[in-house]
Parts: sequence; structure tokens; C-alpha cells
Amino acid sequence: MKSEIKITDHLGKSLHALQWKPDDIPPKAVVQIVHGVSEHIERYNHFANFLKKNGFAVVGHDHRGHGKTDPDHLGYIAEKEGFELMVKNIRDVKDFVEGTFKGVPHIFFAHSMGSFLVQRYFQVYDDNPAAIIYSGSNGKPPLLLNFGIFLTALLMKVNGPQAKSPLINKLSFGEYNKKFKPNRTNYDWLSRDTNTVDLYKDDPYCGFICSMSFYHQLFTGLKKLHSHRPFAGNDESVPILLLAGSQDPVSNMSRGIKNLHKILIQSGIQTVDRQIYEGGRHDILNETNREEVYSNLLRWINQQIK
Repeated sequence: MKSEIKITDHLGKSLHALQWKPDDIPPKAVVQIVHGVSEHIERYNHFANFLKKNGFAVVGHDHRGHGKTDPDHLGYIAEKEGFELMVKNIRDVKDFVEGTFKGVPHIFFAHSMGSFLVQRYFQVYDDNPAAIIYSGSNGKPPLLLNFGIFLTALLMKVNGPQAKSPLINKLSFGEYNKKFKPNRTNYDWLSRDTNTVDLYKDDPYCGFICSMSFYHQLFTGLKKLHSHRPFAGNDESVPILLLAGSQDPVSNMSRGIKNLHKILIQSGIQTVDRQIYEGGRHDILNETNREEVYSNLLRWINQQIK
């Protein structure tokens, strides 16, 4: 059963969320999905239904500035501290999950920007989930990030925090798409599955240009993330899975995943597994080999909650 829910956050803001629960049986675990930039939680419906059929509950919300949480302000989080607000909202949703599914093991599935938010979450909060899955993530960002921080700060002064810049959007996502020329759409970097790409392209809650303040807060959040340790919480025994396609430009064609693996091991994490799929692009849950990805994910998750 899928249901639409509202979760009130620590500042009284209403977050749109979805919940999937197995029919007539208690869940083996709860998977909390944390989605990426310029998308929304409904895109994970197929994956959540797969987990539900295999005995799991799933909960996920639309970030601030995304989906039905902020349909009239897509791409704008807040004037200040937007990255940290999204991190705190992950905790707000986790509190809801703990209150709803008492005593049930908890697993994070965090994709792309969501993976960076969850990494930051474990620097801020003392938590002990059953497992963490980072999908389409990356390791330490390049020095060019400092230029992005400078440029977005400058553009905010000129145009204001809510202004949107196609230039920054092109410098970010346009570079990803260049790697797959000749391009059929602006989103070929997401998946080899043309139907998936077209659904994203035609979705009013996907692919929008974010505000100057959003990019500035994201860039400064990434810099802060990689200026602190540990990268995965206080309990070094929590197992982590890194999931990516070998042709994911966000993961630097899997080099970033290998770098993140090294960072996590160096921070003391005892179990860091990798699943890198040859030819897969960024949206690995919606790739041409999604059934293989789902099956391997299920096997890994079940191993962690035996």
C-alpha cells in the first residue's frame, strides 16, 4: 500500500512524503529514500514497490525546493543554510519513521545529492542504522568547487538569492551530457533507457533550474562535508554499499566512487562494499539492467538484516 503523508519539520514546515508498507505483514526493515537534485520521491515508486513486495516498508520525502513540498518554489531552499536545512529534514523524517515503525531496522538509501546530504547527516547526528546505501555519489570534489562558490556568491549579490542562472546549470549538468554526444536530449547522462529519460524530461517536477542560493549552498555544503570526519557516523560497524554505473559522470565515471570508498575506509568504516555496473549511467535504479540492480540490492540488504 502506498500512501501520501505530510511530515512537519523542526521549523513547522510541511514536507510532502510517501510511504509504502507491505500488505498484512510487519516489515523486515524500513528503507528511507533520500532523493537527488531536480527530482522528487515519486520517481522511486517502482523501486519502492519492489522493496514492499519483498517485505520492506519505504518512506521518502520531497526536499525543500522540490516536488510537492515546494511546487511553487522549485530550486529555492532558503536564503541561508539551505544545505543544512535539508540535512535536518532527513532527521525530521527519520523521527517520523522511528515513531511509526518502532523497533524495526532502519536503512538509508541516498541518491546523488541525497548521498551528500546523508554523509553530512552522519557528521551532525549520532545514529546507528542497519545499513547505508549511497547511489550515484562521489568522493572529494575538485578544486574547481571553490570557483563555483565564488561565482554563485557574486551572482547572488547582483541578482538576488532566488534568481536562476542557466549559466550555472549548464556548467553543472551540461558538462555531464557532453560525455554522451551526439545527444538525443539534455538528460542522456541519466540513463541508457530512453523511456526513463523521456519521463524525466516531461515531468514538471524534474530537470528544473535551481536558484543561485541553492547552488551556492550546495557547493559550500560539499566543501564543509569534505572538511570534516568521519564520513559515515560514529558506529564504524555500520555496513555501507556504494552503488554506481561505470559511465556515471556525477561519480566521475566511477573514479569518484573508488575515491569515496578509500575515504570511508580511511575514516575507520569496517564494511564498505561496491556495486559498479558496466555501462550504467547516473540513474542506476532506472537503467536498462534495473532488474539485475534490484536483485543485487535486495540480496545485499537481506544480508545486513539477517
